Amino acid sequence: MIAQALIRQAQASGVALRLVGGKVKASGPREAVARLLVPLREHRVALADALQAEPVETLPSASTEAVPEPADWHALDAAYLAHHFNCPTCIAAGRGLRYGLRCGTGTALWVAYSDATP
Repeated sequence: MIAQALIRQAQASGVALRLVGGKVKASGPREAVARLLVPLREHRVALADALQAEPVETLPSASTEAVPEPADWHALDAAYLAHHFNCPTCIAAGRGLRYGLRCGTGTALWVAYSDATP
């Protein structure tokens, strides 16, 4: 059945499908949802029936890392900015590579912030 195959493909891509008010809703990585959007729309009735009938065995998540909470990156952003505006090395680095690199603390804060942003 095509609905079961789509559900498994979505799970393998890290996209969660659920039935909300009789409508199929997809959530997950933006690129994966966009890639599956057309087939999900074409088979939405069959998907709704399949999701309502019985749950499909869930596959392990494609990503082993936990998705950071929105507040996490805000705190990291604030920490980096607080450091940046008090560090002449990081201020210069913010102007571009030809002005130098961030200091060790600034680099660590920047990497943590970059990894946490959606």
